[in-house]
Amino acid sequence: MNKKSPAGLYIHVPFCMQKCRYCDFYSFPKGGEYFDKYKKRVIEAIDFYGKRYARRYNSLYFGGGTPLLLGEEHLFDIMEAAKPFLTEDAEVTAEGNPGAAERIDFSALRKMGINRLSFGLQSADDRELEALGRIHTAKEAAETVKSAQRAGFDNISLDLMLGIPYQTEESLLKSIEFCSSLGVSHISCYMLKIEEGTPLAKSELRFLCADEEKSADLYLFACEELEKRGFSQYEISNFAKEGRRSFHNTRYWLDDEYIGIGPSAHSFMEGRRFYTERSIRDFLEVSFDENEKEESSGGSWDEFAMLRLRLSDGLDLAKLAEKFPEAPADEIFERAKPFEAPGLLKIKGKTISMTPKGFLLSNALTAEILF
Repeated sequence: MNKKSPAGLYIHVPFCMQKCRYCDFYSFPKGGEYFDKYKKRVIEAIDFYGKRYARRYNSLYFGGGTPLLLGEEHLFDIMEAAKPFLTEDAEVTAEGNPGAAERIDFSALRKMGINRLSFGLQSADDRELEALGRIHTAKEAAETVKSAQRAGFDNISLDLMLGIPYQTEESLLKSIEFCSSLGVSHISCYMLKIEEGTPLAKSELRFLCADEEKSADLYLFACEELEKRGFSQYEISNFAKEGRRSFHNTRYWLDDEYIGIGPSAHSFMEGRRFYTERSIRDFLEVSFDENEKEESSGGSWDEFAMLRLRLSDGLDLAKLAEKFPEAPADEIFERAKPFEAPGLLKIKGKTISMTPKGFLLSNALTAEILF
């Protein structure tokens, strides 16, 4: 291993019990016939990229899909292949669906080295869950979290969705209180985006989703209520208890390096961004080199700045100028000033950060400030 700083490792597991109505990620129902071949190919990819870059990983994230659907045996074999490349203090996260977790031995997950779990709750209202096509109830989700906690997991994240069918401030508050009462340490709040071609986009349920204004109101409401319960916002969609930010996901917004393995996974290494095709067959059958598709070069000053502005810590213009002497740091500072009075930005010294209201306009606001 060389002395370069550790990178991150992401493994995309594209298997689910069933496809949710809103989902546009690369995943498909069941897929058990692929499990053995998929595991073998992931292990080969870990070895391939480990030798190519000779780097260690201080975070590993199993995303999906529903990674826990693979079961303990397959996950154990993948973890064993990854361990020689992991630092001793690596954060290892696995995503799961509360409706597919009743057969999971959480104690086994802990023993193999997984130390963080992320469950796709989306809502604690059963009517909203049914509308989304989720396969679990709120009660089942609570039982899943408690089962993981009994096995020793103390770093658990739950996902919530905003703007979904039937949702009101009252039902959203119920979901937030539900998460808080379970003692989880992290909550991700995503605004629903109705993707073209998904079942939700073709359903009458789309007319029950919040419009842009209502979604904005729900977002600001969630930010306020989560803060009251000790979940501090550290990124547009992420809130955490003290010391419980997602280390792996934060690295994306810090412009740190990472390798993505699996169909549709993205990577950023040594100034190069690339991805693999959204095809399980290509992942299983095509060489890793051939299956890499160029996305763009990475590591420019504007990319660095855009990603930092997603974080509540914001963009330190002094650090930007130090890292990228070509960056127009003084001009960015002047362009940012008019947005402080309306409550869209906070400026402290030479650091610019967005408020929750600013995050709602993040794309437009970022463009106004940087360019």
